[in-house]
Amino acid sequence: MTSLATIQLEADRKRLGRTPPLLRRKWQRMAVSPFAFLRGASALWAEALRQEPSLLRGLPGSGTLVGDLHLENIGTFRTARGIALHVNDFDETFEGPWSFDVARLLTSTLLARPELGCTGLQVIALAQQILDGHAAGVAGATARLPSPLTLAVQAASVKTDDKYLAKRLEAPGKLVRDEKMPPAPAWCLPLVKHAVAAWSEATKQREPVSLVDLTRRVAGTGSLGVERLVALVKVGDVSRLLEVKEVRGSSFADVQADAVHLLESWAKCLPRPPLELAAALLGEIPVIVRPLFACDDKLAVEDFDRAALPQTMKAIGVMAGEVHRRGAKTMGRWTTEHHRVLMDRAAHLAGLHEQAFVAFCQAVHEQFGDL
Repeated sequence: MTSLATIQLEADRKRLGRTPPLLRRKWQRMAVSPFAFLRGASALWAEALRQEPSLLRGLPGSGTLVGDLHLENIGTFRTARGIALHVNDFDETFEGPWSFDVARLLTSTLLARPELGCTGLQVIALAQQILDGHAAGVAGATARLPSPLTLAVQAASVKTDDKYLAKRLEAPGKLVRDEKMPPAPAWCLPLVKHAVAAWSEATKQREPVSLVDLTRRVAGTGSLGVERLVALVKVGDVSRLLEVKEVRGSSFADVQADAVHLLESWAKCLPRPPLELAAALLGEIPVIVRPLFACDDKLAVEDFDRAALPQTMKAIGVMAGEVHRRGAKTMGRWTTEHHRVLMDRAAHLAGLHEQAFVAFCQAVHEQFGDL
């Protein structure tokens, strides 16, 4: 049987083999730690569950899933009613059992033990906080943010879009070109104009919208290789930044990529969805067009306040439960035994990732040396 590490390596080569700098960048980021590896190893995660389908069975509850739920897919974003902190990435959403999301969230927690700065006993207790929070969220609770997360929302609220935009301009009407914002190919310029027009219509902009400049965007880990562009536009006399991002769909579920379904998942599963998202096409490629705001940010596990870890993990669990309750097709109430089963399965999956991480690093080192 092909090893899980080999499956991930082959998937990355298939997606990024024609762009060696992106492949090196992704592998460099994944080689930092088992937790970082998990974030970029969606092909491995999908294959592990295909090889052992029993890992998802026997727990009630199903519906719309996040699809890539881990500790750093939570963050701040602008909504119609201010800044929210919640699940902020539904790129891999699909319909399935809640156990898929929760097993991934628990696995990410176990693998992030070094980044969280806690002992093995402490990380087990934190995982239990996630499970308790998920149960509360499914039952109707909303997350009570501990002080550090409240401060993160407050900090995001005072960031100004003017300063955010200015840092990304090298001259009026000209976006910076660098390794994170390389030049966009000429072929996509007319296609982006159509996508921007679709965004303008869908979000009911009151002023005419015109495309001023365009670059590619290099960001994230798992999303490297997805077409991702930054458009500088004028809405009337106001300059704004839009991201045009390809929708690839779930690595696990055999469903066609669908930008409209992705937007429906955002809107249905979050109490306050992000502002001004629109589905469009980049030629034949489904994309999501969304504004880039200064307040947009993801949580980083190494920045979690150690004194507030239990409350933080419970809040994240509540958010996951809230998503599942709002997107439910079948409801379920998990017992203590269900929680024990999920913890056993997450521990098994964490072990598979630890083992695959070492094999992955060995293969990358043989090819590239010390990245």
